[in-house]
Amino acid sequence: MKRVLGAVVLGIALALPGHRAAAQFKTTDTSDLWWIPSESGWGIQIVQAEATIFATMFVYGTNKQPTWYVALLKDHTFGDYTWTGTLYATTGPWFGTVPFDPAAVTPTPVGTMTFQAQQINAAALTYTVNGVQIVKQIQRETLATIDFSGSYSGVLSQAAYGGSCAPAVITDATPATFRITQNGASIRIDSSSQVGTCSFDGTYAQQGHMGEVTGNYSCVGGDSGTFAMSEMIASWFEFHARVGTASQAGCTLKGFASGLRQPPPPQ
Repeated sequence: MKRVLGAVVLGIALALPGHRAAAQFKTTDTSDLWWIPSESGWGIQIVQAEATIFATMFVYGTNKQPTWYVALLKDHTFGDYTWTGTLYATTGPWFGTVPFDPAAVTPTPVGTMTFQAQQINAAALTYTVNGVQIVKQIQRETLATIDFSGSYSGVLSQAAYGGSCAPAVITDATPATFRITQNGASIRIDSSSQVGTCSFDGTYAQQGHMGEVTGNYSCVGGDSGTFAMSEMIASWFEFHARVGTASQAGCTLKGFASGLRQPPPPQ
Protein backbone atom coordinates (compact mmCIF):
# COMPACT_ATOMS: atom_id res chain seq x y z
CA MET A 1 0.00 0.00 0.00
CA LYS A 2 1.60 3.24 -1.12
CA ARG A 3 2.75 5.81 1.38
CA VAL A 4 2.59 8.74 -1.04
CA LEU A 5 0.06 11.33 0.16
CA GLY A 6 -3.02 11.32 -1.99
CA ALA A 7 -2.49 7.79 -3.30
CA VAL A 8 -5.73 6.07 -4.14
CA VAL A 9 -6.43 2.48 -3.17
CA LEU A 10 -9.84 1.24 -4.30
CA GLY A 11 -10.82 4.88 -4.67
CA ILE A 12 -9.87 5.65 -1.07
CA ALA A 13 -7.38 8.42 -0.32
CA LEU A 14 -5.20 7.13 2.48
CA ALA A 15 -2.87 9.97 3.44
CA LEU A 16 -0.34 8.77 5.97
CA PRO A 17 0.93 10.94 8.84
CA GLY A 18 4.22 12.72 8.75
CA HIS A 19 4.31 16.01 10.59
CA ARG A 20 6.13 17.82 13.32
CA ALA A 21 4.34 19.32 16.27
CA ALA A 22 5.76 20.52 19.57
CA ALA A 23 8.47 17.94 20.23
CA GLN A 24 6.54 15.25 18.36
CA PHE A 25 7.16 13.25 15.20
CA LYS A 26 4.52 10.87 13.96
CA THR A 27 4.78 8.60 10.95
CA THR A 28 4.29 4.96 10.04
CA ASP A 29 6.43 2.85 12.36
CA THR A 30 9.37 1.45 10.39
CA SER A 31 10.40 -0.96 13.15
CA ASP A 32 10.76 -4.41 11.61
CA LEU A 33 13.10 -6.90 10.01
CA TRP A 34 13.73 -5.83 6.39
CA TRP A 35 15.13 -7.89 3.52
CA ILE A 36 15.02 -8.78 -0.17
CA PRO A 37 13.29 -12.18 -0.68
CA SER A 38 15.57 -13.10 -3.59
CA GLU A 39 18.65 -12.30 -1.46
CA SER A 40 17.89 -14.35 1.62
CA GLY A 41 20.95 -14.49 3.88
CA TRP A 42 21.42 -10.82 4.72
CA GLY A 43 19.10 -8.20 6.13
CA ILE A 44 18.64 -5.18 8.34
CA GLN A 45 16.75 -4.77 11.60
CA ILE A 46 15.24 -1.37 12.32
CA VAL A 47 13.89 0.01 15.59
CA GLN A 48 12.23 3.43 15.43
CA ALA A 49 11.45 5.89 18.23
CA GLU A 50 9.91 9.16 17.03
CA ALA A 51 12.37 10.68 14.50
CA THR A 52 15.23 8.31 15.40
CA ILE A 53 16.07 4.89 13.96
CA PHE A 54 18.64 2.40 15.24
CA ALA A 55 19.66 0.05 12.44
CA THR A 56 21.60 -3.22 12.68
CA MET A 57 22.69 -4.68 9.34
CA PHE A 58 24.06 -8.19 8.94
CA VAL A 59 25.90 -8.85 5.68
CA TYR A 60 29.09 -10.57 4.46
CA GLY A 61 32.50 -8.96 4.03
CA THR A 62 34.96 -9.22 1.14
CA ASN A 63 36.30 -12.35 2.85
CA LYS A 64 32.75 -13.84 2.72
CA GLN A 65 32.63 -13.90 6.53
CA PRO A 66 29.65 -12.59 8.55
CA THR A 67 29.91 -8.85 9.10
CA TRP A 68 27.56 -6.44 10.77
CA TYR A 69 27.19 -2.69 10.91
CA VAL A 70 25.16 -0.31 13.05
CA ALA A 71 23.82 3.20 12.51
CA LEU A 72 21.83 5.82 14.40
CA LEU A 73 19.66 7.55 11.79
CA LYS A 74 17.69 10.78 12.07
CA ASP A 75 14.85 12.25 10.02
CA HIS A 76 16.09 15.83 10.10
CA THR A 77 13.33 17.23 7.90
CA PHE A 78 10.51 15.73 10.01
CA GLY A 79 8.19 14.28 7.43
CA ASP A 80 9.89 13.26 4.20
CA TYR A 81 10.32 9.69 5.50
CA THR A 82 14.10 9.81 5.03
CA TRP A 83 16.54 8.93 7.81
CA THR A 84 20.31 9.44 7.53
CA GLY A 85 23.35 8.94 9.72
CA THR A 86 26.86 7.57 10.13
CA LEU A 87 27.48 3.87 9.59
CA TYR A 88 29.81 2.09 12.03
CA ALA A 89 31.69 -1.17 12.15
CA THR A 90 32.51 -2.36 15.66
CA THR A 91 34.93 -4.69 17.37
CA GLY A 92 34.76 -5.94 20.94
CA PRO A 93 35.40 -8.74 23.41
CA TRP A 94 34.66 -12.37 22.60
CA PHE A 95 30.98 -13.10 23.35
CA GLY A 96 31.96 -15.65 25.98
CA THR A 97 34.05 -13.16 27.97
CA VAL A 98 32.92 -12.85 31.60
CA PRO A 99 32.55 -10.19 32.70
CA PHE A 100 31.88 -8.40 29.43
CA ASP A 101 33.77 -5.10 29.20
CA PRO A 102 31.77 -2.51 27.22
CA ALA A 103 34.80 -0.20 27.30
CA ALA A 104 36.55 -2.67 24.99
CA VAL A 105 33.97 -2.13 22.25
CA THR A 106 35.38 0.10 19.51
CA PRO A 107 33.07 1.70 16.91
CA THR A 108 34.74 2.78 13.67
CA PRO A 109 32.92 5.05 11.20
CA VAL A 110 33.05 3.47 7.73
CA GLY A 111 30.52 5.54 5.80
CA THR A 112 26.90 6.67 5.83
CA MET A 113 23.45 5.11 5.64
CA THR A 114 20.14 6.46 4.32
CA PHE A 115 16.80 4.74 4.81
CA GLN A 116 13.93 6.17 2.76
CA ALA A 117 10.51 4.69 3.48
CA GLN A 118 8.76 5.00 0.12
CA GLN A 119 5.78 2.90 1.15
CA ILE A 120 4.49 1.20 4.27
CA ASN A 121 6.07 -2.05 3.11
CA ALA A 122 8.92 -0.86 0.87
CA ALA A 123 11.99 1.30 1.31
CA ALA A 124 15.21 2.32 -0.39
CA LEU A 125 18.40 1.54 1.54
CA THR A 126 21.59 3.33 0.51
CA TYR A 127 24.86 2.93 2.37
CA THR A 128 28.60 3.28 1.85
CA VAL A 129 31.40 1.22 3.38
CA ASN A 130 34.92 2.55 2.87
CA GLY A 131 33.92 4.26 -0.37
CA VAL A 132 31.82 1.41 -1.80
CA GLN A 133 28.18 2.47 -2.29
CA ILE A 134 25.32 -0.03 -2.17
CA VAL A 135 21.70 0.72 -3.12
CA LYS A 136 18.95 -1.78 -2.31
CA GLN A 137 15.16 -1.86 -2.55
CA ILE A 138 14.01 -3.69 0.57
CA GLN A 139 10.74 -4.76 2.16
CA ARG A 140 9.47 -5.90 5.54
CA GLU A 141 10.03 -9.57 6.28
CA THR A 142 6.99 -11.47 7.54
CA LEU A 143 7.75 -13.97 10.29
CA ALA A 144 4.17 -14.99 11.09
CA THR A 145 0.59 -14.11 10.17
CA ILE A 146 -1.17 -12.27 12.98
CA ASP A 147 -4.64 -13.48 13.93
CA PHE A 148 -6.91 -10.54 14.84
CA SER A 149 -9.86 -12.73 15.85
CA GLY A 150 -11.60 -11.46 18.97
CA SER A 151 -13.97 -8.87 20.40
CA TYR A 152 -12.75 -5.33 21.08
CA SER A 153 -14.17 -2.23 22.74
CA GLY A 154 -12.68 1.08 21.70
CA VAL A 155 -13.11 4.15 19.51
CA LEU A 156 -13.60 5.14 15.88
CA SER A 157 -12.45 8.47 14.44
CA GLN A 158 -13.08 9.45 10.82
CA ALA A 159 -13.32 12.58 8.70
CA ALA A 160 -14.67 13.34 5.23
CA TYR A 161 -12.11 13.58 2.43
CA GLY A 162 -14.26 13.71 -0.67
CA GLY A 163 -17.79 13.60 -2.00
CA SER A 164 -20.96 14.40 -0.11
CA CYS A 165 -20.89 12.94 3.40
CA ALA A 166 -23.61 13.15 6.04
CA PRO A 167 -22.48 14.83 9.29
CA ALA A 168 -23.36 11.67 11.22
CA VAL A 169 -20.46 9.72 9.69
CA ILE A 170 -17.86 12.28 10.79
CA THR A 171 -16.75 11.21 14.25
CA ASP A 172 -14.18 12.22 16.82
CA ALA A 173 -13.22 9.25 18.99
CA THR A 174 -16.75 7.93 19.22
CA PRO A 175 -17.20 4.71 21.26
CA ALA A 176 -17.29 1.60 19.09
CA THR A 177 -17.20 -2.17 19.37
CA PHE A 178 -15.50 -4.51 16.92
CA ARG A 179 -15.83 -8.24 16.44
CA ILE A 180 -13.18 -9.74 14.18
CA THR A 181 -13.22 -13.24 12.72
CA GLN A 182 -10.27 -14.37 10.64
CA ASN A 183 -9.45 -17.55 8.77
CA GLY A 184 -6.15 -17.24 6.96
CA ALA A 185 -6.48 -14.45 4.39
CA SER A 186 -10.25 -14.19 4.88
CA ILE A 187 -11.29 -11.63 7.47
CA ARG A 188 -14.57 -10.08 8.61
CA ILE A 189 -14.96 -7.08 10.91
CA ASP A 190 -18.35 -6.31 12.42
CA SER A 191 -18.46 -2.83 13.97
CA SER A 192 -21.07 -0.91 15.89
CA SER A 193 -21.00 2.79 16.81
CA GLN A 194 -23.07 5.94 16.45
CA VAL A 195 -22.20 5.78 12.74
CA GLY A 196 -24.13 2.53 12.50
CA THR A 197 -23.75 -1.23 12.43
CA CYS A 198 -21.56 -2.33 9.56
CA SER A 199 -19.77 -5.43 8.31
CA PHE A 200 -16.43 -5.33 6.49
CA ASP A 201 -15.42 -8.40 4.47
CA GLY A 202 -11.98 -8.49 2.90
CA THR A 203 -8.69 -10.16 2.13
CA TYR A 204 -5.90 -9.89 4.69
CA ALA A 205 -2.20 -9.61 3.85
CA GLN A 206 0.67 -9.63 6.34
CA GLN A 207 3.58 -7.20 5.88
CA GLY A 208 6.20 -7.63 8.57
CA HIS A 209 4.49 -7.03 11.90
CA MET A 210 1.70 -5.04 10.21
CA GLY A 211 -1.26 -6.14 8.16
CA GLU A 212 -3.64 -4.68 5.61
CA VAL A 213 -7.12 -5.51 4.35
CA THR A 214 -9.06 -4.48 1.25
CA GLY A 215 -12.64 -5.43 0.50
CA ASN A 216 -16.28 -4.37 0.64
CA TYR A 217 -18.53 -3.19 3.43
CA SER A 218 -22.25 -2.89 4.04
CA CYS A 219 -24.25 -1.26 6.83
CA VAL A 220 -27.67 -1.96 8.31
CA GLY A 221 -28.90 1.47 7.15
CA GLY A 222 -28.14 0.67 3.52
CA ASP A 223 -24.73 2.29 3.13
CA SER A 224 -22.18 0.18 1.26
CA GLY A 225 -18.94 0.51 -0.66
CA THR A 226 -15.26 -0.39 -0.58
CA PHE A 227 -12.78 -0.11 2.27
CA ALA A 228 -9.09 -0.46 3.05
CA MET A 229 -7.32 -0.89 6.38
CA SER A 230 -3.58 -0.44 6.71
CA GLU A 231 -0.97 -0.40 9.47
CA MET A 232 -3.02 -3.04 11.29
CA ILE A 233 -1.36 -4.13 14.51
CA ALA A 234 -2.64 -6.50 17.19
CA SER A 235 -1.37 -7.67 20.54
CA TRP A 236 -2.78 -9.75 23.33
CA PHE A 237 -4.57 -6.67 24.71
CA GLU A 238 -5.51 -4.42 21.73
CA PHE A 239 -5.67 -3.74 18.01
CA HIS A 240 -5.49 -0.58 15.91
CA ALA A 241 -5.60 0.33 12.23
CA ARG A 242 -5.81 3.16 9.74
CA VAL A 243 -9.15 2.99 7.91
CA GLY A 244 -10.53 4.42 4.68
CA THR A 245 -13.95 3.91 3.07
CA ALA A 246 -15.52 4.96 -0.23
CA SER A 247 -19.30 4.61 -0.32
CA GLN A 248 -21.37 3.98 -3.43
CA ALA A 249 -23.14 7.23 -2.58
CA GLY A 250 -19.87 9.11 -3.17
CA CYS A 251 -18.62 9.76 0.37
CA THR A 252 -14.92 9.16 1.04
CA LEU A 253 -13.76 8.88 4.65
CA LYS A 254 -10.46 8.17 6.36
CA GLY A 255 -9.58 7.76 10.00
CA PHE A 256 -8.57 5.35 12.74
CA ALA A 257 -10.03 2.40 14.62
CA SER A 258 -8.69 0.98 17.86
CA GLY A 259 -9.94 -1.19 20.67
CA LEU A 260 -9.02 -3.12 23.79
CA ARG A 261 -9.48 -6.86 23.58
CA GLN A 262 -12.43 -8.10 25.61
CA PRO A 263 -12.24 -11.38 27.53
CA PRO A 264 -14.14 -14.28 25.98
CA PRO A 265 -17.54 -15.07 27.51
CA PRO A 266 -17.63 -17.65 30.33
CA GLN A 267 -17.93 -21.23 29.13
